[in-house]
Amino acid sequence: LRWGGFMEGMNEFDPLFFSISPREAELMDPQQRLLLMYGWRALEDAGYSAESVAGSRMAVLVGTTQSGYALLLDRAGVALQGASATGAVASVGPNRISYFLNVHGPSEPIETACSSSLVAVHRAVQLLQRGECELALVGGVNTLVTPDASVSFSEAGMLSPGGRCRTFSKNADGYVRGEGVGMLLLKPLSKAQADGDHIYGVILGSAENHGGRAQSLTAPNPIAQAELLKSAYRQAGIDPRTVSYIEAHGTGTSLGDPIEITGLSRAFEAVQPSLCAIGSVKSNIGHCES
Repeated sequence: LRWGGFMEGMNEFDPLFFSISPREAELMDPQQRLLLMYGWRALEDAGYSAESVAGSRMAVLVGTTQSGYALLLDRAGVALQGASATGAVASVGPNRISYFLNVHGPSEPIETACSSSLVAVHRAVQLLQRGECELALVGGVNTLVTPDASVSFSEAGMLSPGGRCRTFSKNADGYVRGEGVGMLLLKPLSKAQADGDHIYGVILGSAENHGGRAQSLTAPNPIAQAELLKSAYRQAGIDPRTVSYIEAHGTGTSLGDPIEITGLSRAFEAVQPSLCAIGSVKSNIGHCES
């Protein structure tokens, strides 16, 4: 891969800490290892021990997909073993966390392409609102271990030839792929306040839809995007005129960025906020996809 936002130390993992043999760890997709590590870090940061959540209805939902690590092992001549299949299947990532912590809430991988981790958060919010779980460990992970997808995306004209993601720029010529992992611990606000938890942010509402038929299979639909924003603001019960910043998808493509701006403009045309900034972290770290 010529250009990319790569993580350092992706091969560093303490399998014995998670009661996994070193041999099995070698067969595990790095995404599974990262989910275990950063799921544990999220719990620690929130002030919870493994013992305190064991037996609870904590949910684990993460945006993840198969990275091609199994193909890498095959190309390296590594023989198939008993742990090869579990090491490759995306659903085993969140399931390993639930197994290790002994928690009983829903444990699922979410794969909706670039919206995977956001959909995981949305689903977790719904579970919490319905009382189907007590806590929710949510997030996403993306690793780039083979060049295969990059070659395909490049052939499709999605990637920046110069390795620069210029979101909302007239010089935008594609995105840059990136690696990353992020995990959050979600809990109903009233419970978090009652338990004295430290709170980084509050989710007031969330919504999900699909663009349906658009310009192409991978192109967004500005009308559907506008309706999604309206739905989210209505559910959150906030005045759109008070919105001061929007973190956008902002892939830095000549196709996607104008459509996203059109969708935002349609959603806000009736309210006209006095000032609303817009940006995308992809210009700093690349597009971490799932």
